[in-house]
Amino acid sequence: MAFTEQAYKGTTTPFKALAHKEFSDRLKNRWVAAITVGFALLTIVVAYFGSAASGVVSFRNMGATVASLTSLVVYFIPMLALTLGGGVIADERDRHTLDLYLSAPITAAEFILGKYAGLAVSLAVPSLLGFSIPGLILLVKSGFGSFGSYVVFVVNSVALGMVFLSISFLTSVMFYERSKVIGFTVLVWLFFTIVYDLGLVGMLIVTKGAMTPAMFVVMLLLNPVDVYRILNFTTIGEYSVLMGLSSVDIPGFIRPSVLWAVTAMWITAPLLASYYLFKKRYMA
Repeated sequence: MAFTEQAYKGTTTPFKALAHKEFSDRLKNRWVAAITVGFALLTIVVAYFGSAASGVVSFRNMGATVASLTSLVVYFIPMLALTLGGGVIADERDRHTLDLYLSAPITAAEFILGKYAGLAVSLAVPSLLGFSIPGLILLVKSGFGSFGSYVVFVVNSVALGMVFLSISFLTSVMFYERSKVIGFTVLVWLFFTIVYDLGLVGMLIVTKGAMTPAMFVVMLLLNPVDVYRILNFTTIGEYSVLMGLSSVDIPGFIRPSVLWAVTAMWITAPLLASYYLFKKRYMA
């Protein structure tokens, strides 16, 4: 195994060896290239054909493109991240390599962080390239008007991937069988992308407006997908959140710094939980 050979020769640390292995594996099977091309095509199609319903086909301004891409990315990136990291433990067990790792001089932190770093780079690289390269085309066609909002969109999309990659690690450590990991991954994706917002809309209907906009937006912060959506829309000057057929105004205390902090918590909390659970189950 490349990991153990490099680690024992002292050429690198277990963390670096694991991260390098995970990223190189995704390069070899062309996963990174495929996702990069997919994101690039998605961006160009949305930017050019986004106004087709109104009878106009041309490159739109970056603000309109960001709004349209946000509505699509909230479905694609979470699923990619969840499937990418969901089998991090189950796959190693199925290949009978998990015991090999555990018998090596490696800590739980090195194993979890090494795996996470390699997969995070595997997801971040196609996200950055796939969105940035078409962004240059939009820059030429649309000018610098909303370029800052597009940069925030790209960085925020990478962060969204990191959030769900962390959640996928926790899922993988929680369940021993690959079939259960897949099933729970689908439930997690459905919950955060569809069910949670439907539940909030239902609460608005049941309470008949008793829930204030401030309370409602605080509830949105409990969903990383909504945090992603709010941050993207506020950067293009949209200060209301569309929920079904109605919209809710975003209160002033919901600033980008608050949203970035919540995103950071969503990345670190599941990853820390993964570490402690993995250490308890496999290295106790």
